[in-house]
Amino acid sequence: MNFDPVSTVTAWLSAYGLIALFAITFVERFVPVIPSYGLLLAVGIAAAEGTWSLSIAFLVTVTGNTLGATLCFYIFRGLSELRSRRLLNKLGRLFGMSADRITQWVASFRRHQTVLAFALQLVPTVRLFAPAFAALLRCHSGSFLLASAAGVVIWNGLFISIGYFASHWSAAENTTVLTLVALGFLLCLEIALFWLMRRVSSRRNVIRSTECAHATDFLPSITRVQEHRL
Repeated sequence: MNFDPVSTVTAWLSAYGLIALFAITFVERFVPVIPSYGLLLAVGIAAAEGTWSLSIAFLVTVTGNTLGATLCFYIFRGLSELRSRRLLNKLGRLFGMSADRITQWVASFRRHQTVLAFALQLVPTVRLFAPAFAALLRCHSGSFLLASAAGVVIWNGLFISIGYFASHWSAAENTTVLTLVALGFLLCLEIALFWLMRRVSSRRNVIRSTECAHATDFLPSITRVQEHRL
């Protein structure tokens, strides 16, 4: 038995066209029926088979994803600040976070909201819920949505391109296996980048701590010199 759901999705998209493609990428933010990386890989394969042009498929999926993220953001943004805070506290307790830890996390997210909005769109599953969390955290709508759209462009372009070129170059018959290989490669790349960022951040913290220690040691010397002069 050759279990290949991505090929099934490819056939379904080919039958219903761009309207179905827009609809499924829009609704994905609310009802994730199929993982987006599998869907986008199927879109690239369908483009390689001549179902639609690569550029049109890319524009339609980016538009659907971005509009879905925008609607999701404003739905949760419509909640009052008090309700948003209560919901965040409930979610935090589910993950064992204290009220102080939640407050620190919210403040950190707000300080780096643009970078995180972009980065979270490149993380499987998390990317679907990022607009809702950002709305609950009362993030600035303009910068968040623009950064999210940039992340959507990278995410969609990556997997559609993989599907498109792999369809020409790969001899693999099971496109679901190809999807999982592509996802595994992306996750390994993200883990490597995260590790590198942690290393750079740790090294900067060590340098700052050393500089602060030197400055602290230097201050008493200055004080003694001034006292001697007096």
